[in-house]
Amino acid sequence: MFPTSRHLVGVRFPQWSAVGPGTIGGVVDFMRGHESWRLITENDSFGEMEAVKIDKDWRGDGLILFRATERELASYRERGMAVVLTSTEGPDLGYPRVVPDNPEIGRLAARHLIECQLAHFAFLARGETFYREEQFAPGLRVYARQRLKGFRAGLLEYQHEPVVHYLRGRPLWESHGWREVQTEVMAFLESLPQPSGLFVADDSLAAVVLRAADMLGRQVPEQLAVIGYGDDPNYCFATFPALSSIEHPAREIGRQAAELLRRQMVGETVEPGARIVPVGRVVPRESSDMLAITDPEIRELVRHIRLRAPHEAVRVAELADLTSLSMTTIKERFAAALGHGPKEEIQRVRVRHLKHLLGDPSLTLAEIARRMQFGSAHELSRFFLAETGQRPSDFRAASDAPATHVAERAVVFDMDGTLFDTEPVYCRAYRQAFARQGGELTTEEYFRELIGRSNDDIEDYLAAKAPSGFDLAGFRAGWREEWRVLIHEEPPTPLPGVTGLLEELLEAGVPVALASSSDREDIDLCLHASGLARYFTIRAAGDEVVAGKPAPDLYLLACRRLGIGPTRCLAIEDSRHGVAAALAAGLVVAQVTPSGESSRDGVRGVVSLTELLSGEWQALVPNGR
Repeated sequence: MFPTSRHLVGVRFPQWSAVGPGTIGGVVDFMRGHESWRLITENDSFGEMEAVKIDKDWRGDGLILFRATERELASYRERGMAVVLTSTEGPDLGYPRVVPDNPEIGRLAARHLIECQLAHFAFLARGETFYREEQFAPGLRVYARQRLKGFRAGLLEYQHEPVVHYLRGRPLWESHGWREVQTEVMAFLESLPQPSGLFVADDSLAAVVLRAADMLGRQVPEQLAVIGYGDDPNYCFATFPALSSIEHPAREIGRQAAELLRRQMVGETVEPGARIVPVGRVVPRESSDMLAITDPEIRELVRHIRLRAPHEAVRVAELADLTSLSMTTIKERFAAALGHGPKEEIQRVRVRHLKHLLGDPSLTLAEIARRMQFGSAHELSRFFLAETGQRPSDFRAASDAPATHVAERAVVFDMDGTLFDTEPVYCRAYRQAFARQGGELTTEEYFRELIGRSNDDIEDYLAAKAPSGFDLAGFRAGWREEWRVLIHEEPPTPLPGVTGLLEELLEAGVPVALASSSDREDIDLCLHASGLARYFTIRAAGDEVVAGKPAPDLYLLACRRLGIGPTRCLAIEDSRHGVAAALAAGLVVAQVTPSGESSRDGVRGVVSLTELLSGEWQALVPNGR
């Protein structure tokens, strides 16, 4: 018998997760300062010890779990057991979570790759994961989307936009599963320009990337710099070259989880929801270490220049305030490490970023000067001429000259309600999943308040009005599953005039893009199911921007991917949120409404896209200028 004075606490992490030992270490740290528990972990030692399985019938005082099923959590709740979860994924049934700061993970990855002075950036993650075991929470990955948001926000500070790819969900337990993943990863890598910096959402997938890069003959890090997350030695050192990664704060997660568990076990009320733990440091290794400077003090000064000089007029004199070295020593050691002095490094970084901004025709010289803290557009021009021998206008003209095929104007379509009427499907999926947790959402409220908004915005809106004990993760998985079933049962049909208009634009050589508040995976599913995928090679999705409609981010992203300024693009929308987003981005707008009357002055209203056929669209598509 175990001593009755000690709480019996179970700890369960999947075998494939490397964070378990570190988390348990944090639990032990907490116990040393408070009280001793009897810890039980799952094991099967092949007869040397009694096998232990922690499931819905396990008996004890408390549990620290990576993930759990709804049935398990309901069973624990019924028996009054204390529980803390340590994964972003899966249901929680009102139990607390302790998880890493996923958006900050993305920002750290962006910061590290920016230091590498790369021209292009990309993000790779699992969009959906299938498991045989329900406790591992199969379905769409929340953490991946949170890390992407942080990564995108970090890159946007430097006016960069990543290429994003989510792996298709597949049953990985099948013998050929890993080959399919590797093939998909190789195809993605082949599509990336060189050199690119790639943030992979976790170390295990990043290891696949490095193997795929090796098979393709991509030089790492010169052509492809890669960083993962987790700092798992099983993956970081099982690749060539060794993988750069971001440390997972396992020990602090374990300590905070133990503290929340103890509070529950002594009868305290613990609020549900996630406790966010700051993440660890970046651990650079050969897969991304393009700052191969052995002198640690000079390395830090170079990092400072590469992160600050794109935004600020960094002065050489201020470097001495960041180190104990004299200015003479700084210049000597810069020359030894880089072959040039600190002033030349500052100028090189600023010229590189200035060229990047000049590549965006929608930015005026005055706006670029403001962003880079030049005193004026004239000062910017003098700097650029002195460093490159060209005026900014000549550089832009030379950059545009080979691209005579680039279209002067384009059309950007919304998806739901514009290409096909999927809004009722979304409404049914949200209503059914919300009702299962005791919430009420009327059809009228959905179409009045939520149409045209991003999935994240809708989830936040419903969570704010939900009954107590609302399980947001369970709701998210529930409505998505309902939605997928409905789409498969009845694929969306293009609305009147849609296919005809797309064909006319295609024949006229006018490029088109999609700007939808839906997630990328949902967009891809709808376009393929409806037969419209071939028209939309350029897509901007709600989970690819920081702010969804009515913010302008989606349309600005679509225009950047088209390579055409917003003022030369027509947006075709149906919702007031979408119209507001397009106008805020600077596009001309046509709105599809039942009455043919638009929701805003200056917006062309049409009953359907058939009104734009036979060349009528030409009067709306802005002429190039």
